[in-house]
Amino acid sequence: MNVHNVMEEYVESRVKLMYDHLTADRPVWLICEQDDGCQEAASYVLNRIPPRYIVSSRGVVHSTDLLDNPQLRADIDALALEGIRLINTIQRPYYKNQKQSEASTPPQPSYNFPVFIGTVFDGSTFEPLPDTTITLKYDDLIVDMIDKTWSNPCNTYKSTKGTYSFWVKPFKAEKADISRHFNFTVEVTADGYDSSRYAFDIPIVSDNNSKMEMNTSYSLKLQDLFLFRNDVHNSMEI
Repeated sequence: MNVHNVMEEYVESRVKLMYDHLTADRPVWLICEQDDGCQEAASYVLNRIPPRYIVSSRGVVHSTDLLDNPQLRADIDALALEGIRLINTIQRPYYKNQKQSEASTPPQPSYNFPVFIGTVFDGSTFEPLPDTTITLKYDDLIVDMIDKTWSNPCNTYKSTKGTYSFWVKPFKAEKADISRHFNFTVEVTADGYDSSRYAFDIPIVSDNNSKMEMNTSYSLKLQDLFLFRNDVHNSMEI
């Protein structure tokens, strides 16, 4: 069986098209070479949309109808532009300096966090809610992410079906094998809806060093969140 995610080629083509348009206009913030920038931006988009797997020619036919969707293109283009902008805020020398720093810096005991994944729904229709802004906080402060390609605050899109994700930058620890509880707060806002807050607690055992590579099996599904429109009133209420 040859399982394939058709979104990969589709996203890569949309990101390349977006990069071509930007290269023609050449905004001052566009500093990354297209080859490197396209790969990183495509990864940024693919990490934020549901995959579409196929195993046969019939799957290709069905996926063609799915991909020929103006709204999907718009959502992916918005994510692509967001990813390209974030990637271009990181100078290439930054990566070189980071690698040199990692090679020369001794291991630092750290609390390494899973990827937090959650979904926002309309409280009346129970449909996934796009165009929301989600902020992750710790001690009432916005939490730093693992790198600049992970946004905090972040947004939901129609193509992501109301789903969002955060990857928290490791917290320093005094030593390894120390258990500690961390209490985070998720704040959700959207135009026309009452805002919502959700607090959750997660126990983490410190490791010998910071883990900067993603392990897709190490994730935490957060409680589903529901927003209610602020212009809808219950007729039973006085």
